[in-house]
Amino acid sequence: MDRLVELGQLMDWYGAFLTERQRSLVRQYAYEDCSLGEIAEREGISRQAVRDAILTAETELKNMESKLNLIETNEKLRVLIEQLDNTQLNEAQKDLLRQIRELVSEEEDGV
Repeated sequence: MDRLVELGQLMDWYGAFLTERQRSLVRQYAYEDCSLGEIAEREGISRQAVRDAILTAETELKNMESKLNLIETNEKLRVLIEQLDNTQLNEAQKDLLRQIRELVSEEEDGV
């Protein structure tokens, strides 16, 4: 997976656990596609300080995923839901599948 895509995904799931400063720097880097130099100029800090802060935040985010596995679990659930979509289900099973799909969507939106 592309590093910026992965960083964005980690931010979507765990970004709330970073400091506001870390979130701001990572957002500029991952979502706004700013260079380290551009961020440094905006923030009035050195390029090296931006790099260090982003790497520290990225490490923290990866550590959270390695412990909680929310992204990995969500991906596995999506595969299972897709497999269930391709099978014959009775009405009760379809209702359960709909509820599971809603829970998976809430997890993505809620963190």
